[in-house]
Amino acid sequence: TDIIVSGDRVIRLSNGHPLMARVTGMGCTATALTGAFVAVLPDAPFEATVSAMSLLGVAGELAAENSAGPGSLQVNVLDVLHTLNETEFIKRITIN
Repeated sequence: TDIIVSGDRVIRLSNGHPLMARVTGMGCTATALTGAFVAVLPDAPFEATVSAMSLLGVAGELAAENSAGPGSLQVNVLDVLHTLNETEFIKRITIN
């Protein structure tokens, strides 16, 4: 679960996979995605952050479906980020 807070706004994201915590560089990937999304949406950094972290969580879930461990998950997350389409992404987002 990721919790994103800005002032009085709080979003809880439930996407992702436990194996993601065992992958070196996953935090760096989260930072890079967030920076890219905020660069595109500079007037909406909260929404950009929610979108970026949702994308990484969904990518982690999909990647885990074909991963035997953290090494293959790392590669598979990159592949999912490259191939994931908007329809599948929106269908899989879990925001509480």
